[in-house]
Amino acid sequence: MASFESSIWATGQVQPRHQRDDLYTDAGAAHPAKMWPAIAAAMIERYSSPGETVFDPMCGIGTVAVEAIRFGRNAIGADCEAEWVHVARANIARASRAHPGPSGEVFCADATTLRGKLSGRKVAFPVDLVVTSPPYGPVVHGRLMTARETGGKIVRRANRYATGKPHPGQLSRGSSQKRMRSGLVAVFDGCHAALRKGGHLVVTARPYTSNGAVVDFPGIVITAAKEAGFAYIDRHVALLARWDGEEQVLYPHVTFFHLGNVRRQAEAGKFGIARAHEDVLVFRRTA
Repeated sequence: MASFESSIWATGQVQPRHQRDDLYTDAGAAHPAKMWPAIAAAMIERYSSPGETVFDPMCGIGTVAVEAIRFGRNAIGADCEAEWVHVARANIARASRAHPGPSGEVFCADATTLRGKLSGRKVAFPVDLVVTSPPYGPVVHGRLMTARETGGKIVRRANRYATGKPHPGQLSRGSSQKRMRSGLVAVFDGCHAALRKGGHLVVTARPYTSNGAVVDFPGIVITAAKEAGFAYIDRHVALLARWDGEEQVLYPHVTFFHLGNVRRQAEAGKFGIARAHEDVLVFRRTA
């Protein structure tokens, strides 16, 4: 049985859009599920050292890579969607100019077929740390266009993981939990090959609702990582909310659209979540 030293990370004191400074291009705004820089930074600082190499196999706009370079680590990322690879490369270029020294690279690859695609990279494998945040559904809340903008109804945009037809390997295609589990095992199998012995895999995940029922997505991640050969060693809470120590109150960073959905679910007798945290799940490659 793992001996846990769990902790709560105050990663939501500033809204996520204010956590992204001039190392991030405006093009990344269209991605629907960007990792919060403060969460990426906390994982990188806790589980790696300057000069080591950090890898994100589902890197999106490259948040993990940018924060790794910011804190003196080499960075490598992969994503199956070419549009986000282009954005991630632009962000890494900005980070490298601002923080010269560490290397950074992003390549286009399906995270479920990583084995066999790790050689020939500028930043060498195996790496010291893998940090990632898997998608868990085809649609997220995205961004809103108000009635004032549209002249009518509120419209969601940037709420899918690809602006065009998604890549066949995209984990977020469809809502089958069986497909998600098998896909995660394949991703984590590739992470096992990419990571040095003794290195850590750190994954953010949170429960979500589907048809009024809560899906234990962190539990799915834990099971998949174990099946891929990782040892589950720790669990933390990364706040998606501002903590007011004086009032002893959490203020979640959620939209009125999200809160409206939660209220409507409650009125219909269904379960809804106004999310205030993500689980940070920590694994180690032991063999």
